Amino acid sequence: MNCTACKKLVSSKEYLKCRLCTSKFHIQCLNIDNKQFAALNKEYKSTWMCPLCINVKRRVRSNDSDELMNMSCDIPEPAANSPSSDSASSRILLTPKYEVTMEKISTLLDEKLSASLTMFMESFRKAIREDVKEMVKSEIGSAICNIKDEFSATTDFICAEQKTLQERIDNASEMNRLNNRLAGMEKITRGCNIELQAVPERKNENVLTLFRKLCDVVNVAVDDGQISACRRVAKQNTASNRPRNIVVTFSSPRIRDMVLSATHRYNKAHPGRGLVSSDLDIPGETCRFYVSEHLSPEQKSLHAAARKAAKDHSFKYVWIKNGQIYMRKDESSGAILVKTMEYLNKLY
Repeated sequence: MNCTACKKLVSSKEYLKCRLCTSKFHIQCLNIDNKQFAALNKEYKSTWMCPLCINVKRRVRSNDSDELMNMSCDIPEPAANSPSSDSASSRILLTPKYEVTMEKISTLLDEKLSASLTMFMESFRKAIREDVKEMVKSEIGSAICNIKDEFSATTDFICAEQKTLQERIDNASEMNRLNNRLAGMEKITRGCNIELQAVPERKNENVLTLFRKLCDVVNVAVDDGQISACRRVAKQNTASNRPRNIVVTFSSPRIRDMVLSATHRYNKAHPGRGLVSSDLDIPGETCRFYVSEHLSPEQKSLHAAARKAAKDHSFKYVWIKNGQIYMRKDESSGAILVKTMEYLNKLY
């Protein structure tokens, strides 16, 4: 039979046999030397129990005497006259608490490592969470600071642009106000003028004589004292082949209106012909000329655009009165005051 502890054959007489499970153990496996084994009596040997059976018995009889609470195997005290009554051999530790095997060592290591690994993983997870939290906090804080700086720069830029735009608007408003004032002043200064357009130009001509001839043709009487000036003016477009216009300034707007009314009646009485150069005794090819109010360059451009728009959109009438430009679709429609180019474009 083999030793239960070392699994080797029990060949000698120096062993102990458990009275419960009948397992045999070398005395060396029980940490008993030959002297101690020789001191044991037969009664002890016959009643001896192995550590495994002692543990089982201890669990069953948990309320028994203290001798079963000892993890080692105790030897009962021999009788007083026993040869083995000396104090050195009175209590002998026969075996360790547990049977030591590789399987038990492996299980114990697994348990210890599992507990240690669990604690380590918990600590590791906690450290990772704290690190991630700090990292996220740092990154988010940095991103928020960058966004704040960019937002501040953007708002500052928008405020600066808004201020610049407001200044431009104010300047534009001021410019429009000044333009309106200038247009009003030009209208006042031109309120006594008429303009003769497309009258052929000759060398050494007398424009006052030409105007007097016009008064005779349209049958209007104008005294010399009512004429303040009569002259040709510079071209607005120097590249144009048209002759320079003749501007006549009267002493009052009433004289101007009287001359304009006379020319209007003449043109109405001669439809399709109107005033021509031969009416003024100008030699050469006969061409038509026009008499109108003296407009500013801006109003002239607007008048030209209105005439073109009237032609494109079949408007029948375009005329000027007191420096204002009017259009009419036909006799039954109302007059339209053309104020600006933008207003003219919105009509269609």
